[in-house]
Amino acid sequence: MRLAIIASVETMLKKWKGQVGKEIEVFHEFKLLTSEVISRTAFGSSYLEGEKIFEMLNKLSIVLSRNLSNTGIPLFVKLQKPSDMLEAEELAKGIQDSVSKIVKTREDKVVKGEADNFGIDFLGLLINAYHDTDENNKLSLEDLVDECKTFYFAGQDTVNSLLAWMVLLLASHGDWQEKARREVMEIFGNQYPNSEGLSKLKIVSKLSNPFSTLYIPGI
Repeated sequence: MRLAIIASVETMLKKWKGQVGKEIEVFHEFKLLTSEVISRTAFGSSYLEGEKIFEMLNKLSIVLSRNLSNTGIPLFVKLQKPSDMLEAEELAKGIQDSVSKIVKTREDKVVKGEADNFGIDFLGLLINAYHDTDENNKLSLEDLVDECKTFYFAGQDTVNSLLAWMVLLLASHGDWQEKARREVMEIFGNQYPNSEGLSKLKIVSKLSNPFSTLYIPGI
């Protein structure tokens, strides 16, 4: 999983290197990055299907937020649903059908002996809960889909905003940018990041703390 995340970041950085001197909308770039990383984390080998699901989730959030500002006439809504409501229902059904399809594929592989488990990714854990014999721990398919939605929205919004905020602060404070760069080079050099090294990143850890970054000069 770590190598998959590194590969996603490298692809983004390679793209940036080809745009030296040009303005880059980092918030949008980080949104694409976090979407891909979350897809890989949640769906593992099924991440391409996961990306399609998350794309539908993103569209659904836009439609729902649009509906918050619309106050339709109750009787009219009952007689004829607005186009946004119809689109939201269609997206919700598409998400449910897509997740169900991935779940069914993994179940079939286990039944046929092509796989020993449902997967070690986030979805695999949810499918295990879906098949749990203990009714207190068992998830319904609707619960499983809702967990995927929560994982996506909470994960993307939080990480995306944090990354964009860190880049803004580092761009505004060149001295801390240099300190962070020097620390990373001292610990990793030209090697890929690893869990042991990440725990040693004191300056970067402070920068990634949303509370300390509010007052970066005094970190």
